[in-house]
Amino acid sequence: MARDEALLTERKVPTLRFYSWLRPTLSLGYFQTADDLPLEQMRAQGFDIVRRSTGGKAILHQHELTYSLCVPETGAIQGGPAAAMSAIHEALASELVRQTGEVGTLGTAAGSKRADNNISMRADSTLLSDNSGSAWCFEDSSPLDLILEQRKLLGSAARRKNGWVLFHGSLVLQRPEANPGIAELGFQPNLEGLTTALGHALNYRFEDGLWSPEELQQAERIRQEKYARESFTLMR
Repeated sequence: MARDEALLTERKVPTLRFYSWLRPTLSLGYFQTADDLPLEQMRAQGFDIVRRSTGGKAILHQHELTYSLCVPETGAIQGGPAAAMSAIHEALASELVRQTGEVGTLGTAAGSKRADNNISMRADSTLLSDNSGSAWCFEDSSPLDLILEQRKLLGSAARRKNGWVLFHGSLVLQRPEANPGIAELGFQPNLEGLTTALGHALNYRFEDGLWSPEELQQAERIRQEKYARESFTLMR
């Protein structure tokens, strides 16, 4: 989380990251109160707790893929986070549909699961996974969320700063026990394909890169001042 925020603070190069989590981790939205969920109980079950720099509600990062995108508000990203998120989600949906078709063509291993390829944005529909008043992100949908079989599959949140914007998004690969009614993709997506799709949609060519010393120094400063502090994580 500190490194993602450092990208937004430094604003050097448009950057796309995909990552998973070392241990099951609950992330709270930036403005979410710590009282929304039984955090101590979840820690006792072995979950780490962190607060994101972007908004939204709680996500259990367990069997999922997180993306982080930090870019200037120009081109396809201009016009506000909602318009940008629409472009991002449309690109991801198209590529996930394509990859799901490939998984279906190749077949799956015995006992494994795969998704049907009807992934789309929610628009005005009501989802089976919606739960009024829930503190969980995937039980509270918005029109731009990606859905599968009328259940939420991917959601994103944004934070803007000085003409740049940081997006965080979560793609469920296998539904967690905490949210048994949400969607799941059912396979590990091809990250190169997702990267290419986003690059085409946003008019960027993303290439492998290394963290700059300035970004790493900024990330460590942010970590110490914010993310390493219990008072920040447990804001009420």
